[in-house]
Amino acid sequence: MNYATNENLNRRDFLRRVGLGTASLVILGSTSAANQPTGKIPKDKPNIVLFLADDQSINDVGCYGNNVIRTPHTDRLAKEGLKFNLAFTPTAMCSPSRSALYTGLYPHRNGCHPNHSRIKSRIKTLPYYLISLGYRVGLAGKTHIKPKDQFPFEYMGLKPKQIENFMTLESDEPFCLIVASHEPHGPHKKGGYKPEQVLVPPNKVDTQQTRQQLANYYTDIDLLDAELGRVLNLLKKHNLEQNTLFVYTSDHGYDIFAKWSCYDAGLHVPFIVRWPAKIKHETTTDAMISFVDVLPTFIEAAGGKPAEDIDGRSFLSVLLGRKKKHHDVVFGTHTTRGIISGRAYPIRSLRTKTHKYIRNLNPDGMFQCVTTHGHDYKEIGHSMWGSWKQKAKTDSFAAKRVKMFQYRPAEELYDIIKDPYELNNIADDPTNKKLLASLRKKLDAWMKQQGDRGMQAEIAVNLHKSRNVKKPKKKPQKN
Repeated sequence: MNYATNENLNRRDFLRRVGLGTASLVILGSTSAANQPTGKIPKDKPNIVLFLADDQSINDVGCYGNNVIRTPHTDRLAKEGLKFNLAFTPTAMCSPSRSALYTGLYPHRNGCHPNHSRIKSRIKTLPYYLISLGYRVGLAGKTHIKPKDQFPFEYMGLKPKQIENFMTLESDEPFCLIVASHEPHGPHKKGGYKPEQVLVPPNKVDTQQTRQQLANYYTDIDLLDAELGRVLNLLKKHNLEQNTLFVYTSDHGYDIFAKWSCYDAGLHVPFIVRWPAKIKHETTTDAMISFVDVLPTFIEAAGGKPAEDIDGRSFLSVLLGRKKKHHDVVFGTHTTRGIISGRAYPIRSLRTKTHKYIRNLNPDGMFQCVTTHGHDYKEIGHSMWGSWKQKAKTDSFAAKRVKMFQYRPAEELYDIIKDPYELNNIADDPTNKKLLASLRKKLDAWMKQQGDRGMQAEIAVNLHKSRNVKKPKKKPQKN
């Protein structure tokens, strides 16, 4: 349903059209009662806007330390709100990341752990929760969620007029709007930056092809920031800034050793929140949060009580300055199913404030992704991955990175404070024996709680591929 063609659709009509009623508001057996108002509903419920970038790494934002990239609107947002230093997506792939964000459940519990797959039946999602609390709920732009009937958003495009119409509909109901950009996902445009300008992360191999691809990616971040500026300007134009809870984040990081991984470059995301009526300007927090926490936070901010049987926990108290901590540990997961054919390569991870533990469940196999299969979006004439392999013939660092990308040990352990780019695996260091045992135990317990059968879960995906997974397109496109 496109909102632009249904401007007079009220919430009751919307509920009827998508087949929603109180009896259908369930998740894994819980009833809608868990989402009923607590009796402390604010007189003026906040509007909620979530602006979601597509494939933007945390280090590629000005306010997070990149002094080359131009992100004036994002930087202004940080000055006007709260910047999270430790926000994480549970998976560095588009569809599973978004499904976790909209369900409050980690990928194996909600069912969407391969890319291009779907959540389990009867799972309750963000629009269900907020509609029951009196909100209009819309999604502008990229969807990448399945099945659509379990995500009853009011769908619309990214044109400013469509977004403005949704924001300004004459209604007593507050709104929640997801603005899901297609930027800076490839294929990228060219011309905004020169290759010699870019900052090559220490975990990548510095070649001309790497620099050109990063320059093109930076160019799309310019477009992303301009898009954000238009949304912020609409809120200002209609005097909606003061009581709008505005979140800026990215679904995951960008490219090799980031996307399709459990490394911090993929899972650690920018996360900025502005709410002038409630949040102090130009503040930061080291509270550790996960995407699964966003849904219960929105529910609590809207005056509801989050369901107890979801994975996420509200961090509203962090936003309001009442607490400085949230999680001690967050988890990550990855499967190559849904992005590449071939033998499964499942990865699981656990992140504390100081260390990252990664478990590769098929260490005898070779890790592959679309980049290593030569796509590279056909942007620059020569494969970036190919340039890495060529340099590896004469350069020891390049040789180590190429080998590490394809052939990984069963376990990896990194001291994130000393080694933020996860270059020095200390899993075999005997001084870390006790720490390693503790992290193993925690990851085992989480996988059991999630119903995650590890390698067997990947095999099951393969057996049901025709039902759950769409083959990637031969020529990657923004979607």
